[in-house]
Amino acid sequence: MRRITKLAYRVVRSNLAELTYPYRLTFAVTSRCQARCIMCNIWQKPVENELSLEEIDRIFSRYTRFSWINLTGGEPFMRDDFTDIVRVIARRSPDLYLLNFPTNGYLTDLIVTAVREILDRMAIPRLMVTVSLDGPPELHDRIRNLPGSWDRALATFQQLRELRSRRFAVFLGYTVQSANLQAFDDMMAAARSRLGDLSADDVHVNLAHVSGHYYANSGFTGIPDPEEAGRLLDRVSAARKQRLFDPVAFLERNYQRMARSYRRSGFVPLTCQAAAASCFIDPEGTVFPCSGFAAPIGSLRENDCDLYRVWHGPARCTVRNAVRDGACPGCWTPCEAYQTILANLLPGRSRHQ
Repeated sequence: MRRITKLAYRVVRSNLAELTYPYRLTFAVTSRCQARCIMCNIWQKPVENELSLEEIDRIFSRYTRFSWINLTGGEPFMRDDFTDIVRVIARRSPDLYLLNFPTNGYLTDLIVTAVREILDRMAIPRLMVTVSLDGPPELHDRIRNLPGSWDRALATFQQLRELRSRRFAVFLGYTVQSANLQAFDDMMAAARSRLGDLSADDVHVNLAHVSGHYYANSGFTGIPDPEEAGRLLDRVSAARKQRLFDPVAFLERNYQRMARSYRRSGFVPLTCQAAAASCFIDPEGTVFPCSGFAAPIGSLRENDCDLYRVWHGPARCTVRNAVRDGACPGCWTPCEAYQTILANLLPGRSRHQ
């Protein structure tokens, strides 16, 4: 109860004034990945200089304010010590309420075993996992350039679904791009043929983005047509159950509703919380405002693994002003959108471009 109260307090504060310190973190633990996705080149990045487990322990022992942490990659489970990373974070983060991470689902046995261990042995109140599925079998494998990845992803989702509880939720993740814009229904039909029951509430739908410093995909040309993407998002939203008091459903509905406006205008519909309520740390320990804005705030390695020191450095205020003034590239990824939605609950706080 204390942890969710702390998270709720920070969300409320973010509606009233800009937060001094971030409560949400996206941490890319590795750039390694088995897949060679057409919309992502993270796997091409060098991996020799990733933060060690000892360095990660120091980072989280010195900054203990995170209430919500998203671990990502690459493929997080390509790190042999991923479960140890989660254990360190759980031990060092007394305010942590929600931990979530995506996976391509390829290493089914390893992933399921790790999730069981996290649930059984670590005091994290809420855990959420998203398993990527970008179309029916042939299309998904072609997008991911990884033969057999559809079968493995669905097997991972199926086994994780058996672990669902009040503490744990698992979803399929559908990244909308030109290659699969018309394939959502085929994906759902193919998945239902294997799983039986499956609804729109089991799927997180997000938009493909371009990010030079994170996805390394500056040349990606598969951003979907705004109107067609909007129609798909509207259709998925209409198929969802109206769960009025479910915070996940609330965020998903608002994310998809505003995604259509974002695709049409090219502008973020709300004042983003990057470099205020949230930040992004890359595998080598460089702190950025988010996954989309290539504006380094500072290096944790050069600051004794101390996020407080980086946050109070000369770059953070400059970067935050750029985000607030709309001088960043602008994005609408769930990693950045969710805390931005939560910081704009009061009427009249929308950004007008």
